[in-house]
Amino acid sequence: MDDAKTAGLSVVAEAVTVTIPVSGTSKTLLHDVSLRIEPGEFVCILGPSGAGKSTLVRAILGERAITAGHLLVGGHDVADKADSLRGAIGYVPQKDINPTALPVERALHFASQVRLPAETADEERLASIDRALDNVGLKAVKKTTIGRLSGGEAKRASLATELLSDPGLLVVDEATSSLDPATEARIMGLLADQAKAGTTVIAVTHHLDNVDKADKILILGHGEVVWFGSRVEALGHFEVHRLADVYLVIEDEPAGYWGDRWRERVAEDRQMSAAENPENAKARAAEDKQESAAAIADLSMPGFSRQFRTFLTRELETTVRDPLGLSMALLLPLALAAVVLFGFASTRFEKPLMVTRLLDSDEKEVLADVWGDVREAISTETVSELDASIPGQIRVFLDSYPKILAHLREPSTERLITDALADTIPLAPDREITDPAGTFKWLSLMSICMVILGFVTGFREIVKERPMLDLERRHGLRFAAYVVAKALALAIVLAVQVAIFTAMVEVGFMIRDSLGGHRPAAMYYRGPWLSGTFNWLGAVACAAIGLIVSACVRTTDKGILAVPLLVMPQILLGATILPITGGILQVIAMLFSPLYWSHRGSRSEGGGVPEYWQNLGDYDPSLWIAFAALVAQIVVAIAITILILRWQERAVLGRNRPVK
Repeated sequence: MDDAKTAGLSVVAEAVTVTIPVSGTSKTLLHDVSLRIEPGEFVCILGPSGAGKSTLVRAILGERAITAGHLLVGGHDVADKADSLRGAIGYVPQKDINPTALPVERALHFASQVRLPAETADEERLASIDRALDNVGLKAVKKTTIGRLSGGEAKRASLATELLSDPGLLVVDEATSSLDPATEARIMGLLADQAKAGTTVIAVTHHLDNVDKADKILILGHGEVVWFGSRVEALGHFEVHRLADVYLVIEDEPAGYWGDRWRERVAEDRQMSAAENPENAKARAAEDKQESAAAIADLSMPGFSRQFRTFLTRELETTVRDPLGLSMALLLPLALAAVVLFGFASTRFEKPLMVTRLLDSDEKEVLADVWGDVREAISTETVSELDASIPGQIRVFLDSYPKILAHLREPSTERLITDALADTIPLAPDREITDPAGTFKWLSLMSICMVILGFVTGFREIVKERPMLDLERRHGLRFAAYVVAKALALAIVLAVQVAIFTAMVEVGFMIRDSLGGHRPAAMYYRGPWLSGTFNWLGAVACAAIGLIVSACVRTTDKGILAVPLLVMPQILLGATILPITGGILQVIAMLFSPLYWSHRGSRSEGGGVPEYWQNLGDYDPSLWIAFAALVAQIVVAIAITILILRWQERAVLGRNRPVK
């Protein structure tokens, strides 16, 4: 433990009450909570489930509005100064918040970039990291990846993260609940040592074996304080022999019983104290009325550019240092490329296709005459019914080819000739071209694969880091810097994946071509570089949409369920299956479908392509239009993600955190 003393902050609650609206009525979470925690004290908060422990912690952190009463930290009203106190209050949640792929020292490096003031010099930053590691006893494993630490070591790493800013108050919320008894005892010992060094420590815990390390215990029941004092005296107050039995007697009595007993005891103690020493009682009463405010430095949080660099570097380093995740990221495009190559292994991309046109007047006249004779020839059952005229000769010929005769007698043949004569369908041979069917289908599958890759990459990026995001937001994280850095990191990762995917497909077709096979017709797509670029932009846009989903959900499982719901509309609106040639459907596709624009940027319909393969209708093929549309979709998706995070914060806090 470092010998440097921390200036602890007091915590004073005066008749604090918290109520919330529930189904048209109100529910009381905390009722008339009054207590005083002195600077440098170590207090454990105990109580049955639903007793109000987490509500009290959130109120102390300024994240739960107080309905009545006053709550002071260091003499500052939490309701008014919550954001000013953020650098002075450390918070360790139940779930570890450090990236598991990073070494301990690197995780603390990135955390210091967010938590420490902007003007902090590099030497001071390194000193803070060394001091925090020394305080929790992790210097020996500072080069070890957090994912390889034991549960207790990982918890100490989370504790070290919060000690970087040298807080005056450290709040630990059930951080030892998943640890074995020996490890829990070690953590509680560290908290006790931190309190001895001057930091005020509040720990919510369900473990009772090591609460004797605390200076006091605070027991809540039914939203009320039922005990605040020493552990030994608590046993006598509740008339039990074990601290665990306190939970039973609290639940056995109706709500309010033990709260009233506690308030009566407090009143009796004050009367006795006043009778024994009136002067001290008056001085204490005056102190309670006017709590002196501790000096809180006005922290200057790092600006957008510095936070952006920090988050981007952390994201990329986390990706590179995660062997399993990196392997999956590199193997996935290889697997998709194999699917594409296998799916088109037998496709003849360069097979000829006859393009037809409408008949001219002479052709119509000839066709009408010929069809009249043919119709007469096929109208009878046998050739004997016809004379030696032209229809009779035609029938003699057709009797030698019964299949042709059967086809000519079908009603569809009659309709075909009629429509051709009416200029409804083109029937006359015009010219021979390379069939675009195989190439267009291949381009569609390529774009769809990249869209799926984008959604799969983006949907979990925020939700998996939600505890870390919420905690760093308390320390001044800027949503804009975080989301933009996240989007750019995804873009870099996707650029590598799309490059691997495109290169493998191109190499596969080159090998096939060298062996005498077919490859996609170059005239129908814009080449591997442009096609890969637009597929990459489409994947990034879909990843950005995935960030919106990731910001909305609270678990990764819910994000997984949303992926098919995102992919299917993209396929329907992307002009890969259904033609999008105009009307409201095209407007919707242009506004909401990255697949539409990536497909439009990759595909080249060119002149002479049959109408039934012109899925994009009449459009401007300029590349800058598709490029600008995809960039605009990415920017809009990023902006929506930022707004959602800010809206969620306002919904929880009733305000947005100001960042200086």
